[in-house]
Amino acid sequence: MASRFSSALLLVFSSVFAIVSSQQELLGKVEENFYEKTCPAAERIVRDVVTSHFGRNRTVPAGLLRLFFHDCFVQGCDGSILLDASEDGSVIEKEGLPNRNSVRGFDVIDDAKTRLERVCPGVVSCADIVALAGRDAVVLVGAPDFAMPTGRLDGRISRRSEADALLPAPFFNATQLKASFAQQNLTVEDLVHLSGGHTIGRSQCQFFSNRLYNFSGGSPDPLLNPSYRAELQRLCPQNSRPTDRVTLDRASEFNFDNSYYTNLVAKNGLLTSDAVLTVDSETESIVRSFARDPDRFQLRFQKSLLKMSKLGLKSKANGEVRRRCNAINPKRMEEESSLVTAITDAITRALAFSK
Repeated sequence: MASRFSSALLLVFSSVFAIVSSQQELLGKVEENFYEKTCPAAERIVRDVVTSHFGRNRTVPAGLLRLFFHDCFVQGCDGSILLDASEDGSVIEKEGLPNRNSVRGFDVIDDAKTRLERVCPGVVSCADIVALAGRDAVVLVGAPDFAMPTGRLDGRISRRSEADALLPAPFFNATQLKASFAQQNLTVEDLVHLSGGHTIGRSQCQFFSNRLYNFSGGSPDPLLNPSYRAELQRLCPQNSRPTDRVTLDRASEFNFDNSYYTNLVAKNGLLTSDAVLTVDSETESIVRSFARDPDRFQLRFQKSLLKMSKLGLKSKANGEVRRRCNAINPKRMEEESSLVTAITDAITRALAFSK
């Protein structure tokens, strides 16, 4: 009897071990060429779509890079920024103050998804499309090409409250920026490297006009070069629309290069969150090194972007491959309960065996 009970107990533990092991294999992870066998044309299709949109609108790369950044900082790199409704009923990320009426690129992602669904239905995640498009965006405007690992799953939760709380604001000082990046397990170096994404794109006047007219006691920001300030005051007069836009990098808006850093050294940074990088002891030396060495910037930017691209990866327990990027799949799998069900079945079989 004892022998039969021991055998039954061994069966239970063996079953549980197998189940737990299989669950551990479901943890989110990415790898290069993930779609090599399941959808070999995936990366080419995404790049073709991004290139096509870029041919019609030169500002597309900046929008896609920002979309990627804003996606990864909230719920991880899971395409949650694309959702029009959250599984838990929360107000979505798109409605967050950092995103509303400013984040762009949704049409590019949707176009890529439509093409991919025709070729490989239900295979390529929207989160991977965002990541690949972010990579392709910077390559199209001059960054060296590099491999972007894939295999992400799409999340089901999107919360405005998290977008408001987690995304760094354009008026942040260096301490606030460091804290924001530290929440994502990103370093001070990552902060300076990824800020270089501002070498492309534009910003609305409302995000820096305080530096021009009323930064401290009615005076302009002393970190702003007077000649640059005069230029900005012409572009964003006090009666201008808050949504009027100015280039983030006055030297080369459509080139992915190190001029963002040379601008910072010359006090020609547009946003407060840019300018403060030159007065903080930890960030200032990195800014100056990138201003001197464009190749170093490109390599470090790639390294930090790839690090960011692995934030908060979803597993099969809390992720999926959406059929439409703006909506969770209508019938979700039940991985959350599979472990409990399987263990219960194993115990039932073991008890029956021991009788």
